[in-house]
Amino acid sequence: MRMKRILLASSALAVLAGAQQANAASDMYVSVFGGANFISDAAAAATYYSTSSISIDGDTGFVIGAAIGTKLDNWAKGLRAEVEVSYRRNDAGGLWTTSSGSTGGFHDSNLSTFAILANVWYDVDIGSKVRPYIGGGLGWGRTQSEGAFIQTFTSTGPVTPSFDFSASGDNSGFTWQLGAGFNYEVAPDVDVGLGYRYFNGPEFTYFGGANLDNENHAVQVNLTVGIN
Repeated sequence: MRMKRILLASSALAVLAGAQQANAASDMYVSVFGGANFISDAAAAATYYSTSSISIDGDTGFVIGAAIGTKLDNWAKGLRAEVEVSYRRNDAGGLWTTSSGSTGGFHDSNLSTFAILANVWYDVDIGSKVRPYIGGGLGWGRTQSEGAFIQTFTSTGPVTPSFDFSASGDNSGFTWQLGAGFNYEVAPDVDVGLGYRYFNGPEFTYFGGANLDNENHAVQVNLTVGIN
């Protein structure tokens, strides 16, 4: 009987130790995501043709990325931290004119940002498999832009559209984002989710010195898997 109790006690301790190890392992996770990215319309001054103005009207683009993180329930239940890598890109168009309006046309361009962020998210426990979250992150990013400019009119009137000027630029620096969304547990340690991100990256240096704000809005889906 004594031996039986010892074996039962040993088995219980082994199961408890295994459960603790599993819980500790599932605190870590990896996540991949992707979705639609939208850039804010912008306008700026440039130094081409003495003084020019340019407007940016962005098309719908994309964002993709991945993250690795850990739960911080020992600090605060529902808190988690992660490191995220992302890439977003949008095509854009718009008009450019000189300050006098004597010369101008339109442009066709693309804008992209690569970023590394440290995020902190807070999961809200509502007693179901659906877990809303909110949070944000800080980090570093690099933006790049390329454009081709077509001249369509001069001071004498409309002209046959012709390639007039090409421009490219890049800039790097501080990046941050805010976000919210929800995850749904489809299986143990496997979640799918939907979220929104407001992303603010380094300014675009564009078109003869024009500096444009790098504001992005993204709607993205994600797959998150616990690391066992």
